[in-house]
Amino acid sequence: MQHSFHIGLIDSNPFTLALSPVFLFTFFAAVFVKLSYKNIQIIDMKKIKIVAFIAVFIGAIVWHQASLSVVKNQEANARSKVSLIETMINKSIEAHQKALSRIKARVDNVTFDEFRRLINIDKRTYTNDYNIIKGVLVLDDELSYVAGNAFSKNFYLQGMLEKPAIQTWLKQNKHDIQFAANSLTLNSNTPIIMLLASIELVDKQRFYILNLLNINLLLEKSYLEYLSQYDTYLELTPNIYFSVDDTNENKTSFIELSKNYNHFITQKINIMDLVDHNVYSFINDYKALQIDTIIDQSILWLTFIFIFIFVQVADSSRIIQFGAKHDELTGLLKLTALEAEFLNVSAAKRSSYFSTVMLRLDFFEVIHNSLGYKISDELINSVSARIQKSTNDIALIAKGANDSFVLYFFDMPPKLLEQKIESLILALSEVHVIDNQEFNLTVSGGAASYKQLDLFNVQLNIQQANIALEKAKQLGGNQVQFYQQAMEDKHNETVTIRNNLQSALKSNELDVFYQPVHCLTNNVITGVEALVRWRHGGEWISPAKFIPIAETTGQIIQVGEQVLNRVIEDIKKYPQLQNLTVAVNFSTKQIIKDNFSRNLLALLAQNNIVYKNFTVEVTESSFQEKASIEKKLIELVDSGINVAIDDFGTGYSSLSYLAHQPANIIKIDREFTIGAHLNTKEQKLLDTIIKACFDLDKKVIVEGIENEALVKHLSQFEGVRIQGYVFSKPLPINRLLEYIKNH
Repeated sequence: MQHSFHIGLIDSNPFTLALSPVFLFTFFAAVFVKLSYKNIQIIDMKKIKIVAFIAVFIGAIVWHQASLSVVKNQEANARSKVSLIETMINKSIEAHQKALSRIKARVDNVTFDEFRRLINIDKRTYTNDYNIIKGVLVLDDELSYVAGNAFSKNFYLQGMLEKPAIQTWLKQNKHDIQFAANSLTLNSNTPIIMLLASIELVDKQRFYILNLLNINLLLEKSYLEYLSQYDTYLELTPNIYFSVDDTNENKTSFIELSKNYNHFITQKINIMDLVDHNVYSFINDYKALQIDTIIDQSILWLTFIFIFIFVQVADSSRIIQFGAKHDELTGLLKLTALEAEFLNVSAAKRSSYFSTVMLRLDFFEVIHNSLGYKISDELINSVSARIQKSTNDIALIAKGANDSFVLYFFDMPPKLLEQKIESLILALSEVHVIDNQEFNLTVSGGAASYKQLDLFNVQLNIQQANIALEKAKQLGGNQVQFYQQAMEDKHNETVTIRNNLQSALKSNELDVFYQPVHCLTNNVITGVEALVRWRHGGEWISPAKFIPIAETTGQIIQVGEQVLNRVIEDIKKYPQLQNLTVAVNFSTKQIIKDNFSRNLLALLAQNNIVYKNFTVEVTESSFQEKASIEKKLIELVDSGINVAIDDFGTGYSSLSYLAHQPANIIKIDREFTIGAHLNTKEQKLLDTIIKACFDLDKKVIVEGIENEALVKHLSQFEGVRIQGYVFSKPLPINRLLEYIKNH
């Protein structure tokens, strides 16, 4: 059964409304304003009373409708939260299905020994890299325990798989990755859903791999904070009502769940097109609704008073009204007036759907900064006129912030809309002549289409169109992109990481771990690589997530400076590091800064760090900026500092370019080590690269080494160095010192 929120918000008696302080104060203020105008006769009080009575009567009706509208908006927001939860759950499960598929692809149709070796690597890697994976459990064809971590072994011994239905599910032997859960796995301190992969070895032995996912980590709950006024529970079983909010506890019955609330909605969500679950949303605080209603009602009465003044002082009021609704420069609607105009137009057109489009000029700030306000304003006016002409009264147009425009189209299918926007962008790119100067502009567009008019929400519509616009600009501009949910997810994640990273930089929260580098010839540690680590909210944020964002926002310069300062402090403090080569990663944005080489050399000298014991490490992809950094890297090598090219072979280089690399160390990417422990073409390719590097007097570090067989093979190369989990993962400084002592 589905319920709607229903709240007694405020007394709606029309006589009470008429006597409300806001209404009375505004009414008499209007009379005073009227009497204050020069050369205007005294107001006819009889007419005022008639207008006031009509306003009160109509206002009482509209007031009630406004209150209901607030409630409907709250219900729509609650349902949006449920839909967001559905999307997040499905995406999370899908991502981990793909992860398990990769494991399955690696171990299908191999020998038992190879299977055991690979599984041991994968279960360690996946449980370390993904907090949500509590354990990887391996069973044989009789569903007997074969391997797993402590959690998965305890999970098995507690009988979580003993129900006949689960055992039948386990033995389906389907090719695809399956998922399931039952009351045993869900009703525990750590509720678990299971992902299953069926494996057949080369000798036809069958095994089952289970990834055990912690439901508590299935959702990125921080993304739901802006909807925190709704307490939301997912009905996993009739006895488990799972809270998706950190502030609440799970409940064991609907009676227990609902006794603390007055109203709720129920909505079904579908998980992976296989199973439906009920989701219950409750309003936890009615104060916000009541405040919104009072605000809406106050605005309503002020609107009636404005109409009254308009009737009494027509000319002055019309000027004020037009100025309030329209942009002073272009005469287009302001965003603040867009909602009312949209509702008027949509009611008249009786449209079934609509689209929001945001247009923004590319690189307009360059024109503004170089030519000033006058030219900029005239260009905006020229663009505004072309937009109005090109849309030919088929769109509602508003002036957005700065150089942006917002358009609402009605009854135009997405394909036709795309053609229309592309045509509009083309029209806007034609030469604009301002004060005998010619200007060529390009325009980017973002669009979002909706099939239901009740999805109209100015803030949400513009936000989604703006997200699509950002995507268009990222792709080079002068084009249109249509909003997709994935864009918003990426946008929200980027904004969250960017903001949190800025706080971490201010608080100096970034940490540095070190991964040892071993020389196989004498089996000693020759160096370490410094790797940035960031712990936020009790969890480690992967560098693969925050480093690309820091690159685009420019925060990478601060990140690099903090890492370099921390490394220098560690080298000065710990003599063990002074006898090793310490490598630090640098971004292109750091290297291209003026005096980079000079400043780095001076910093090392001031701290008594020997140049030959320091390595500047840059990724191979940095060489798309080759002209900007090559000279500085050569200067560093000539000064005695090591320069290492990281991830060699995956980016912009080739073997023919090795001789001209401005570096004395080549780090071969782990991509070339996959399968290279066997006598395969991959091994031959790896050997060729190593020999070529040695022939050119380059030192070689092979990254991502994870098995002893490859270590044995590489030991034939005199002086080759390796870095990888076969020796050690990246370590905090205290554990690194212990590692050095033991080796």
